[in-house]
Amino acid sequence: MTPEQASAHAALILIGRLVRLHGLTTEEAVTAVAQRRRREDGPHTHLVVAEAHTVLAEAMAPIRTFMEAMRPVATAAAAAMAELARALQPIARRAATGRDRPAWASPYGPPPRRH
Repeated sequence: MTPEQASAHAALILIGRLVRLHGLTTEEAVTAVAQRRRREDGPHTHLVVAEAHTVLAEAMAPIRTFMEAMRPVATAAAAAMAELARALQPIARRAATGRDRPAWASPYGPPPRRH
């Protein structure tokens, strides 16, 4: 769906809700949505804004529920990652100082010999 198609679809949803829930005629609803898109004020543009907020809240409700359900999992994962980071710190320090192998040793093996 292109942005223009999504915008048209959202406008149709708002128009339908304005007609159904607020008793506007189709012409009044279309005019109000068009005025709001042009950032103009009209007699019903406040209803367009209110319905847009309501639609967004309704769409976000399942996502909010999911996020709240996942909060304990995310907290536990963050604690486990912090514990793992603390456990790996000594190893990381050794690797950074190069104490794991002699200075001449390379992780890629010894340099080739010249004949």
